[in-house]
Amino acid sequence: MNERIERALADLRARQTIGEWMPCPRCGRDTMKPALHTNALSRHADGIYVCDECGTAEAMLDFMRNPMPIEEWAVFQAPRPESDLKALSGAEAWERIGMEHGPILIELYKRWKREPANADFTPYRWEAFKKCPGLTEIWERPFQARYEVADGELILRLRQTDEGVEIAADLLEHSK
Repeated sequence: MNERIERALADLRARQTIGEWMPCPRCGRDTMKPALHTNALSRHADGIYVCDECGTAEAMLDFMRNPMPIEEWAVFQAPRPESDLKALSGAEAWERIGMEHGPILIELYKRWKREPANADFTPYRWEAFKKCPGLTEIWERPFQARYEVADGELILRLRQTDEGVEIAADLLEHSK
C-alpha cells in the first residue's frame, strides 16, 4: 500500500469516527447503516467500516485467497457521472444501453483483448465509468458490465466470435 492510499485511509477513518455519513468506501453504494459500528469492519483496511455486503464479499474472497486490491475500492476511483437508469426497467435500460454504451464497451473490450495477460485493467475501468453513465461495475475476466435498474441488475457479457464481438444481456431481478 502506498503513502497516498495510507493517507486517504487515515482521512476516511477519521471521517467515519466523527460520524460523517458516506457511502460504502468499498462498493460506493448507499448501503451503510446509520450506526457505524453495526456495519462490517474491513479485513483489509484497518479500522475502516464497509457495508455488510462488502464485508461478506471480503470474507469470501479471503477464503479463496483472492482479495480485491484496496486500490479498486470505490473511494479511490474516478467520479462517475449521474444517470437515471435506476428509474428504467431492465428492458428499457437495455434498449438505451445497447445503443449508447454498446459501441463504447465493444471498443474497450477489443482494446483490452489486445493487452498482455498481466496488464492493468484500471485505465479501462475508469474510461468505462466516465463514458457510460449508470455503469455500476465492470470486470475484465470475463469481460462484464453491471447496471442497476428499477427491477434488478442488468449484466452485460462480451465475447469474441467469428462474426465479431457479441453482447449478451441478462436481467437479475430483485427478489420479492
